[in-house]
Amino acid sequence: MLILILGLMLIAFVTFLVLRVKYPSRSSYEFDVHDFFTYMSWVFGIISLVIIIAICYLTPQVATESVIDSKIAMYQEENANIEQDIDKIVQEYLVHEHDTFADLKTEESSITLVTLFPELKSDTLVQQQLEIYVANNAKIKDLREEKIELAEIRLLLYFGR
Repeated sequence: MLILILGLMLIAFVTFLVLRVKYPSRSSYEFDVHDFFTYMSWVFGIISLVIIIAICYLTPQVATESVIDSKIAMYQEENANIEQDIDKIVQEYLVHEHDTFADLKTEESSITLVTLFPELKSDTLVQQQLEIYVANNAKIKDLREEKIELAEIRLLLYFGR
């Protein structure tokens, strides 16, 4: 959209410059057509400059879109590895404490099991992995929000998808 508006502004700017040359000033004391075309060319020139600056500011943000998907995949892979590590720890804990937790379902998520057992919560390795897991989920959420915002920026720039 900004690119379209920029094109229209530049056409108007050139048109008023041509009209300014075509209708020269007749008198230096009165406001005439020459002065009107001069002022209009200044207005459209300044608007065009502002739009060019906006385009230069927004274009690098759109260019980073391809990186967002790879970052999301990286964080999801890291979370899967953390889930596997926590699964191992929980399974070892369940084997060790089989008598105490004999009636527990093992099909539940390891993240859920860690929250249920205070003994596992106090384990620093599990606690650190849970903190990383939560931080990664927050980063994934932020990256997805950024991707949504980039769709709006593309629409603003060039009606893009």
